[in-house]
Amino acid sequence: MNKVWCGYYEGNLKSKRVQEKCGFKPHKIIKDSPVPLLNEKRTVYVNELSKEDWEARQVFKI
Repeated sequence: MNKVWCGYYEGNLKSKRVQEKCGFKPHKIIKDSPVPLLNEKRTVYVNELSKEDWEARQVFKI
């Protein structure tokens, strides 16, 4: 696996912070993304973590 993507909805600061702490970097923003279960549209922030970035972070782990 070369990359992992995840995302959060605008305003979900806890999810944003967890993803930042894990090393995810911004990839793209999707405005007006449909959320069928809530029957609404929201802005989605998509983040990515590359294999290289993940491996670089492992050097500092015990």
